Amino acid sequence: MTTEYYLHVSCPDASGLIATVTGAVAEAGANILDLRQHTAVDIDTFFLNALFEKPDADESFETTFSNIFSLLATRKNMEWSLEPKARKQRVALLVSKTSHCLYELLIKHRDGELDCEFPVIVSNHPDLAGVAAQFGVPFETVDTSKGKAEYEADLESILARRGIDLVVLARYMQVLSPEFTDRWAGRVINIHHGFLPAFKGAKPYHQAWRKGVKMIGATAHFVNEDLDQGPIISQDVIRVSDGSSIAELIRLGKDVERKVLLDALSLYLSRSVFVRDGRTFVLR
Repeated sequence: MTTEYYLHVSCPDASGLIATVTGAVAEAGANILDLRQHTAVDIDTFFLNALFEKPDADESFETTFSNIFSLLATRKNMEWSLEPKARKQRVALLVSKTSHCLYELLIKHRDGELDCEFPVIVSNHPDLAGVAAQFGVPFETVDTSKGKAEYEADLESILARRGIDLVVLARYMQVLSPEFTDRWAGRVINIHHGFLPAFKGAKPYHQAWRKGVKMIGATAHFVNEDLDQGPIISQDVIRVSDGSSIAELIRLGKDVERKVLLDALSLYLSRSVFVRDGRTFVLR
């Protein structure tokens, strides 16, 4: 019997950091299964994400490892976390009326391609309740007509009651308040149907068509107080012709949105995303 853990580390760059990490893992009696690291030379910062296993069941292992690693981390000025892989993130899906991103995540989850739990789908419309029922996920609604403060308080209550770790806006057509995004900093992912930073806000495909774009794309990013300007996790584009209509751009764009949102959530769940100074570093 083995137990697997994610080790997430960032710190000022220095020589011997990989040896420090791997040595601590070995001293704790564990075996590294996967290790990815990157040094961002422009900001002199080292990032590392490791997956390792403890060969036998040991209830005291996390304490043992923390005692070993915390001393090293202090000397190297490391920010770090240790998480059991078996502890699944509880992800709330927020939607409005559009279903393609919701379907993508639910199907991939059903097929075992997303290592998380979906305890609830929350919407400001009742339209997608049937989709939630189809996949056996509880569906709750919030009344945005109450005003932002009141409805966000209701939303926060749902998230607290469901024990939510991460919020994914799967085409949720509401702007969250700065107060909400501050409380959930680094824990809200949005899919924007546009290749940011261009064409932000409403009807990006209409904006793109009027500009005669030759590529369309999608961007998954963390949400912050600036609309569609949060740290970017994943992006993709496809080429389009000048003969494409707005409807065709929307249809093609949906495919990109599905792919990019799935990629962003997968990266987050594998602890591959670091945020530093308002931007992301993703270790693939």
